[in-house]
Amino acid sequence: MMPADKTPSRKPAAKKAATATSKPAPAPAPATPKTAPRSRPAARTAPPPAPGAPAAKKAAAKVATPVGAATKPRATRVVAKPAAPTAEERQRWIAIAAYHRAEQRGFTPGYELQDWLEAEAEIGSLIGKD
Repeated sequence: MMPADKTPSRKPAAKKAATATSKPAPAPAPATPKTAPRSRPAARTAPPPAPGAPAAKKAAAKVATPVGAATKPRATRVVAKPAAPTAEERQRWIAIAAYHRAEQRGFTPGYELQDWLEAEAEIGSLIGKD
């Protein structure tokens, strides 16, 4: 038996774990009204899934990025400018547009040139050639 005055003192287990893993938070920089960054809304967290649920593994893999943390820049996709249509394609598009104009008019004769010229102007503005 141990004497009462020689009883070993123990820290609670929760305190040990908390002191071993936590780091002191860095002091925030004083913000001035002119240069204060806008605050972001707090990240939403989903309720914990039921134990044994298949989504539990997926949810554990996702980690919220802390506010102010550096993130990778997103890759931008470069889209090539479409090639200009060939002369044959342009003529076909104009012919189709002129046909639709004539159809809207009920194919009344005498307006073929007007339909063609309006179709040329429309197609030219769509592809950038006036």
